[in-house]
Amino acid sequence: MPSRTRLLAAAVGAVTVFGMAVAGITSANADQQQAVRTSTAAAVTSGNPIVKDIRGADPDVHVWDGTVWMYTSQDQPPIDSTTNYSGMDGYHVFSSTDMVNWKDHGEILHSRDVSWGSRGYMWAPGAARKGTTNYLFYPHKDKSGVWRIGVSTANSPAGPFKDIGSHIPNISGIDPMVLQDGSNYYLYWSGWKNEGGQTKHIPYVAKLKSNMTELAESPRAVNYGATNHKEGIFVFKKGSTYYFTYTDWQGNPDQGFWATGSSPYGPFGGAGQLKGAVGPRPAGAQDHHSIIEYAGKWYYFYHVGNYTNAAGQSGAGYRRNASVDYLHFRSDGGLQKVVHTTTGVNQVTSPDGDTPPGDPGRIQAEDFTSQTGGIRIETTAGADGRSIGYVTDGSSVTYEVDVTATGRHQVTFRYASAAAGGRISVKQGQTQVGTTTAAGTGAWTAWRTVTTDVDLKAGTKQRLTLTFEGDGDYLLNLDLLDIVRR
Repeated sequence: MPSRTRLLAAAVGAVTVFGMAVAGITSANADQQQAVRTSTAAAVTSGNPIVKDIRGADPDVHVWDGTVWMYTSQDQPPIDSTTNYSGMDGYHVFSSTDMVNWKDHGEILHSRDVSWGSRGYMWAPGAARKGTTNYLFYPHKDKSGVWRIGVSTANSPAGPFKDIGSHIPNISGIDPMVLQDGSNYYLYWSGWKNEGGQTKHIPYVAKLKSNMTELAESPRAVNYGATNHKEGIFVFKKGSTYYFTYTDWQGNPDQGFWATGSSPYGPFGGAGQLKGAVGPRPAGAQDHHSIIEYAGKWYYFYHVGNYTNAAGQSGAGYRRNASVDYLHFRSDGGLQKVVHTTTGVNQVTSPDGDTPPGDPGRIQAEDFTSQTGGIRIETTAGADGRSIGYVTDGSSVTYEVDVTATGRHQVTFRYASAAAGGRISVKQGQTQVGTTTAAGTGAWTAWRTVTTDVDLKAGTKQRLTLTFEGDGDYLLNLDLLDIVRR
């Protein structure tokens, strides 16, 4: 029987594919140039910027359940004359399993959803995940004009997120970022301090309480071995080394910097430690970056301000678009300086297995937009992330997907069942397009696959519904489904 202990609901909005593939490699990285010399086939690459349809800036990027999740702010026209960034509003989240095709899960939080805040001023966010709850930390001006750090939560990394109704008490600042280190979570943010009539930009850190909405200790100023921090902190851990990275938007030609330490509190860049520059000034914008490891390579996400969108609107420092390039380590553990390219990065295979080509591709079972019959999301051993359980006779789940081509598709379901299993029928809209039988596997964590063919019509935001039938209290757990064009 499915576990009853870890349950949540999920709702994932419409998805749109970004990052059209382009051919060729322009990066100066040696491994990419070697690929050009040794391969006669052009690589499938992401192209930069990877976000084209909106002004997605300040990428905060994480890897969960074999999927890359990128949270961005959104540049909008200014709402007052104070700053070009006053109109920033409407956070988005994008996901990818191959670093080339990116899905926009839509707007996940807006200033209209924040009762304690003002209009606009939704600057660079930072995401975190604890257990089955997802968190979005974000800087926002309260009604009196003071910068605060807000917190919102969701049952899925794709949102939508709901503000908790108050900001984190007793702190002020921007650009929150959360580092998970074992069972501990550390909040970093950029604040200010007046010294001798001058405003100094101070990086802060504090451990979060278990509720993730309050500090467990007094904030500490971070000693990072330099004085040029302005904002945009991103901290990651490789082996036993912590990398404290940040932005100096006044720097020229470099704006991204790093220092190493042996504790999430620092000090960083001290005696016996390393420090240096990692990010050059992006074209038309200032550096604000994230760093992740995925499928055996390291990546540096940032934004550019030189991209002219489909409406003919030119980019600018306050009209920015997210991009990605490779990050490489020096032999001593330091970071090599990133090379910005227009080509971006090569398509990869998900670390959890082959990513099916085309659209819809892989759909995680828990990413439904609606359900009937009491189906719930579970954390189940052996699942690719999470799965759905409490599947009963007549229950159903619906997904909203893009279908790129009309014709025959193969659907592969990954499931487990300690019961007799059941039948799975597939509908596109109101038309039944296929059915298959999923026999019992002997245990709720004994995963198998079953495949059927379906005829799908091309279109965006197509409703795909799975209906389950069978005897017994519970039929099966469903982990994911892969849909591949024949």
